[in-house]
Amino acid sequence: MRSIQLINPNIKNTIFGQMKTLALPPMGLGILASRTPPGYRITIQDEQVDPLDLQAPADLVGITATTVQAPRAYEIAASYRARGIPVVLGGIHPSVRTDEALRYADAVVVGEADDLWEGVVRDFEAGALKRTYEAGAFPPIAGAPQVDRSLFPDRYFIHSVQTSRGCPCNCNFCSVTSFNGKRYRFRPVSEVLQEVRGLKDNRFFISDDSVVGLGKAGIAHARELFEGLRGMGKSWGSQVCITIAEHEDLLRLAALAGANTFYIGFESVEAEALRSMDKGVNLRPAIRNFKDAIRRMHDHGIGVIGGFILGGDTDTPDIFEKTVEFIHETEIDGCQFTVMTPFPGTRFYDRMEQEGRLLYTNFPEDWARYNAYEVVIRPRHMSIDELKRGQQFVYNHTSTMGRSLVRGIRTLINTRSVINAVTNISWNYYNYRAIKQIV
Repeated sequence: MRSIQLINPNIKNTIFGQMKTLALPPMGLGILASRTPPGYRITIQDEQVDPLDLQAPADLVGITATTVQAPRAYEIAASYRARGIPVVLGGIHPSVRTDEALRYADAVVVGEADDLWEGVVRDFEAGALKRTYEAGAFPPIAGAPQVDRSLFPDRYFIHSVQTSRGCPCNCNFCSVTSFNGKRYRFRPVSEVLQEVRGLKDNRFFISDDSVVGLGKAGIAHARELFEGLRGMGKSWGSQVCITIAEHEDLLRLAALAGANTFYIGFESVEAEALRSMDKGVNLRPAIRNFKDAIRRMHDHGIGVIGGFILGGDTDTPDIFEKTVEFIHETEIDGCQFTVMTPFPGTRFYDRMEQEGRLLYTNFPEDWARYNAYEVVIRPRHMSIDELKRGQQFVYNHTSTMGRSLVRGIRTLINTRSVINAVTNISWNYYNYRAIKQIV
């Protein structure tokens, strides 16, 4: 029987690369496995959790890659191709840097591969691999085969489930809209619930860009999902837009359905910075008071992990103290502090390139630096060193062991959940430790 190796490379030099407990199964590879024609033995190797066996037998290799993974993906591809094994590259980075990826692969899939993968395999069988396979449209995600989770390594702290793709927010630093589309594509809730019932654990993570989409359709889908999850005895977290705070009934229903943690992209405490990022959704009058929005979630026992981007084009050196003040004032449970990073395929990258502000351009090697923690652009209103010191300052004043313990106690008080408290103590402190090694 012929064999196919599907590989998720390590994310070097990032918090996610340092913290194995943050790794989620590469569901995109699981989807490809479910779309593979019969007659193949499929193996998924995830270098995020296990060492990679580059001598593993294979007739065909598929490798996914984000921008920060690209250099490692090319190394892996070269190893297999040296053995005469054809390699297909896909994912966001090969999709936006196709000519570059073609130098390291026999074929490149551009865009979401759901509807393309079977054709790739058939062409391989016929000895007629094309150089590129391009998705002409965003594939529907309803009716897709269930992913066989037994193919994933048995090393994950938590598994993930996807209920939708696409995002209409179109922030200038984010590639989701260009890669997954500006309209939500929803999975039927019945299919999602069937997948959740099949999970061995009672906890999981919803990996949508926002489990509550903007607009009536998104809210209706979330409400139906939460109603279906209610009574299952499952505990879950998700990424969500802060607009959920506009809907008290939806917050209450999410809590009853088992929600314990929301990851929210606040991005900045300054309105001017949000406007510069095209993050207008965070400026809506009903939610602009972030402190009130966080309190509403705490009232329902839901912890909040906030994502913040430092070093944007409107930021001055006082942004660091303002951010620390916000963290302590709002009693937000967990934090992630990244620096403004131009990822290829985004409007922000195009502008930084045009303005000559990219600090590292020895590609593909330098893509490893584009990890959201290293400074890779020249800031507009501060020096490079000021930004580096400022990022460390924010972590030092929010996430040391002592501060993480204090904030964990507040989480316990605010959400009445031991799980939330322990999760966020770990999140904060291990982020702090990882950033000390990276920056």
